[in-house]
Amino acid sequence: MANTSLVYSNARVKAMENSFLTNEKIVRMAYSDSLEDGIKILQESSYGGGVVIDGNDYETLLQAEDRRVSEFMLDAMPKGVGMESFLIKNDYHNLKAIVKGKYMRLQSIDFMLMPKGLLNVEELKEKVLSDDYSTLSETMAKAIEEIDTARANGNASPRFIDLTLDKACYKEITAMLSKAKNSAIKSYWQTNIDLSNISTFVRCKKINSPEIFKESFIDGGLLDRSFFDGDIVEKLVYSSYSQFGEALRADDMVAFERQWDNALINIFKEKRNDIFSIAPIAGFYVAKKIEIKIVRMICILLKNDVDKEIIKARLRELYA
Repeated sequence: MANTSLVYSNARVKAMENSFLTNEKIVRMAYSDSLEDGIKILQESSYGGGVVIDGNDYETLLQAEDRRVSEFMLDAMPKGVGMESFLIKNDYHNLKAIVKGKYMRLQSIDFMLMPKGLLNVEELKEKVLSDDYSTLSETMAKAIEEIDTARANGNASPRFIDLTLDKACYKEITAMLSKAKNSAIKSYWQTNIDLSNISTFVRCKKINSPEIFKESFIDGGLLDRSFFDGDIVEKLVYSSYSQFGEALRADDMVAFERQWDNALINIFKEKRNDIFSIAPIAGFYVAKKIEIKIVRMICILLKNDVDKEIIKARLRELYA
């Protein structure tokens, strides 16, 4: 029965893959004369399921597409193999927004929210605002309590909130993967954690803030804390991340981030047609999230009339 369900879900993925933007459409967007022209390409592609927008409100389109993808993932994913780890990222992102809204007394946080992950957004908001964490996971509850304590002591800055909840999120993800033991999903998160740590290290080094890196370091990757002592660019040559060395040596973080997204997509791309594995579903979700990020970036750059070559340099390898 489990295999039958997986085959059915992967058949649905094949139908959903028609929603990917082609390379030709992405390039057309990047070279559009205006934001309005770029949005027309999205609307012609029924982005966001054909949602109607006012003017150049591209965020409504992107949020609708993101919601559609997350809802599909929640419905189609097999349980207990680690795929819940993708959706819990949405929960922690929303938790950051809710906690900040609570302490900064923001009138609305809707613009900061992502689609629901494993938890209903309104219920999560209600729990946090009423200080009732009893039904949340132990890791999530402890993180919010730590923020509450810091707030009481006058130390709960936005950065502290982000850092505390990011670490809790990755702790939950690591725990999920240790139980599920799916090698592809485990590889995805280890790669994401390592590249996140490398990116943070480079940025902290530029501002000469080793303490910030120490506080921000995320456990769970293949590269432990000692890897970041000394010349990491030289060390990368002898690691599984050797392809990133050239971008770091050239201090080209745009190229680094482009390679980062490509590496994540490629983890699932090779087995995207294996209907008896989770690769088609996971690959679709990861690729769609990256596509939405690319489209948002293009829209922002078009809105600010940035040079087309700068936009082109930020494009990624596509899954379609």
